[in-house]
Amino acid sequence: MAKKNKKKMSLYKKSLLIYSSALLVLILIFALYVIIALKNYEKYEVGNFIKNSVADLSNKDLIDIVDQNKLVVNKYDKASNKKDAIKAIDKALEDKEKITYELNSESKDVKKPIYNVYYDKKPILTIKLANKGDITKIKILNYTKWEVVDIKSFIEQGLYNVKAQIPDDYKLYINGKEVVEKLDSESNITTLLSQYSNVKKEVSYEVNGLIEKPKVEVKNASGEKVSTTVVEGVIRVNDPYFKTDDNETAMSKLITPINVLEIAEKYSLFLTADLPGYRYGFSTLNQYLIEGTEMYKIAYDWAYGIDITFTSRHRLKDPTFTDEKLSNFIVYSNNAFSVDVSLKKNMIVNGEDRVMEMNDRMYFVYYNDAWKLLSMEAV
Repeated sequence: MAKKNKKKMSLYKKSLLIYSSALLVLILIFALYVIIALKNYEKYEVGNFIKNSVADLSNKDLIDIVDQNKLVVNKYDKASNKKDAIKAIDKALEDKEKITYELNSESKDVKKPIYNVYYDKKPILTIKLANKGDITKIKILNYTKWEVVDIKSFIEQGLYNVKAQIPDDYKLYINGKEVVEKLDSESNITTLLSQYSNVKKEVSYEVNGLIEKPKVEVKNASGEKVSTTVVEGVIRVNDPYFKTDDNETAMSKLITPINVLEIAEKYSLFLTADLPGYRYGFSTLNQYLIEGTEMYKIAYDWAYGIDITFTSRHRLKDPTFTDEKLSNFIVYSNNAFSVDVSLKKNMIVNGEDRVMEMNDRMYFVYYNDAWKLLSMEAV
């Protein structure tokens, strides 16, 4: 049986096929062009360019950038030598999420901008860029082609710091090594309490220049690891002191109970010259104060100053005190605690009802066989 002759493709169909193929190739070329243009646009966006430039620094680049004579390996760091430290830096800088930047305040030339670069908010580099040309693609895609022309390093100052504030008998460990350098926390309330009670004052630690993210632990006086919280960049122990809102429970933790509201009422009466005793009641309040403290000085100056004589004429209502509340007891030891006190003192001034509110945190210590009001602060 004779084979059938194949039909020859018509000129029209052949032309259509060639045209379609050519069009497809042109579309692919254009698409590729657009993709490359978009990638370059993204690449040279200043933020991406800076982050990529920092993350792509090689080991050799870092050795050139970081003055090794200035690079000191911290004794609490994991790295034991400069070579290991450089490797650790190289690895850390690959984490682009932690790299941020801002325009340097001294940068004036828009063609050669200077940027401050940070790693986890810590300054590590100053980078100077240069404009190698403004590019326009597909008419609407405009970007600047950048190159790095200068880098100033602060990396030798480390990537991490550790700050901690913990009780004096606790210990801080970084990478398993005990930190022995302590700083006194002069402004901390425990420093004041420790002068008049058996409370251990809190001390501060600050270790700078760590290259690798450190493992930090805090242990109590018994050598047990305790949980911690970072507050405004400072490591603190979670609840090192007993806390309660119940007066009876708090009193059971103390060397002897104390009537906090009685002292709070007397202090409130003292402020309006209603407390009995010499010098507007100072002689009565004095038994609850420690001579030489700031609290004593404040009360003394009020009693012996001119301002107390200008107290408005008034009379106390009956009952004088209402809405009295004690809360937020913090027992630092059996002879030191603080408590939040709120109350309302009801008066009549110029024939009208007047309410004087008290919302303060009062600090007490058991000193010379008696409870003393050591300090107060508004809450």
